[in-house]
Amino acid sequence: MKQHQIMRKKFVCFIFLSTLFLGCTRDDICPDSTATTPMLIIRFKDINRPDVLKQVTGLSVETDYENSIELFSMTKTDSIALPLNINSDTTRFKFIRTTKRDTVTISKVINKVEFIYQRQELYVNRACGFKMQFNDLDNNIIPNPPNLQWVQEIKVLRETVNDESKAHITILH
Repeated sequence: MKQHQIMRKKFVCFIFLSTLFLGCTRDDICPDSTATTPMLIIRFKDINRPDVLKQVTGLSVETDYENSIELFSMTKTDSIALPLNINSDTTRFKFIRTTKRDTVTISKVINKVEFIYQRQELYVNRACGFKMQFNDLDNNIIPNPPNLQWVQEIKVLRETVNDESKAHITILH
């Protein structure tokens, strides 16, 4: 009798595990190599020599909303990738350049930029679902007094944000 119960439990376990593994197919797993909603790629260049990359020292980037999120903090870089808002046709950022000497902040200049676009939802596949593409990319620099404007100009290089292979925006400073 006990042996019969043990065999029954093993059989039930076997059936359960078989249906669990047979229920999943390759289509149910989204591979890491599959393109998802792309980030906005920004390159920083010299205002005096627009073909030359120029690093920004002390760069911080935050979203410009009531509940601001810091995306980068005190970075030294010539390019960044930022997420665009998939629930709105605009995304606002604060680009902050902080100059320090030793541990003392000498200056902190904040420039606000709004990116405007049209969202297009694209079906990828059953496992990955949908991704967002951003079309007709444009920008608006919120003006500061001239002595507080470190972002001099923004050029849109690609009006469609559908991959991360090349820069979409150049910020001249």
